[in-house]
Amino acid sequence: MGPIMNKIRPLAAATFLLGPVIYLAAEAITAAAWKSPSYSYADNWISDLGSATAGVFQGRELDSPLHVVMNSGFIVQGILFGIATVLLSRTISGRSRTFTAVTGVVTMIGYILVGTFHGSLQAQQNGTLALHFTGATLAILGGNVLALVLGIHWRKTPQTRLIGLVSILVGAFGLASVTALFLTFDAGLPSGAIERGSVYTIVLWQFAVAIALLRGQANSRAPHVAATSASTSTASTNN
Repeated sequence: MGPIMNKIRPLAAATFLLGPVIYLAAEAITAAAWKSPSYSYADNWISDLGSATAGVFQGRELDSPLHVVMNSGFIVQGILFGIATVLLSRTISGRSRTFTAVTGVVTMIGYILVGTFHGSLQAQQNGTLALHFTGATLAILGGNVLALVLGIHWRKTPQTRLIGLVSILVGAFGLASVTALFLTFDAGLPSGAIERGSVYTIVLWQFAVAIALLRGQANSRAPHVAATSASTSTASTNN
């Protein structure tokens, strides 16, 4: 089992790192392409970047010339998140293993739906807007709930207590943010910033888990080195 874990941890870490990097790059590139109007990270929703049609939607003027880049970012992030969580589940025992894999796949489906069906006036008219919102709900709730639940699980073990606490804080903040988003939808608050409070938590969690996996990989080798050194010292003493 040891050699298998040694292969799974770095692979899971790599996918956890690559997904958010691609996602954030796609968001930055697509946002920079907005000219008239310019994109607002505070007021525009993230899905505005993926709108394939220009026009006014929910009071926001949309015109995203590089919507394909953002939608590709959603889909790639989702696929890599799904792969990463399935790999991560192999390092977890008990019921948490199944929960991790299933919730990761559900989150992946959510991201793919968001990247495939866009939030726009056209989507509202052709009936696909519900699929977009379903995807956003699955992705946001799935990612944050997974972070929170795994955080509670990891917090019980000394070796994973730190990533457990980070996961709990991140997941709880993300869920609080998405709740605030729905409660203040028409309150004139910066909904784009509030939405990001529920999405960037998932990105942050991915980075944190990747670092924890890589640290665990390094630490898993240390006892073998120490044991070898101890054996060598014992042998030298006996001789």
